[in-house]
Amino acid sequence: MTEMSFNEEDKLKMIEFLNMVAKHARLDLDTQEVIQYFKLLSHMQQKILPKIDANILEVKRVIEPKPIAATEEVKIAKGKKA
Repeated sequence: MTEMSFNEEDKLKMIEFLNMVAKHARLDLDTQEVIQYFKLLSHMQQKILPKIDANILEVKRVIEPKPIAATEEVKIAKGKKA
């Protein structure tokens, strides 16, 4: 994983930022600017966040395979189902 890779913290910070702007920003906008603001906010929520989520490159969990028992190996080698 490199410094330029997304991680879960990046996603959470993006959500925190969007929520902060949506709830607390005081903007002096005319009607067209308000429409543009909500289009941009919607785009961030519907397009950018899913892309960040899809490109998170961190290992969350490693699952070790269960070892095959010696008797199962013999059955498999003989062509029988375990």
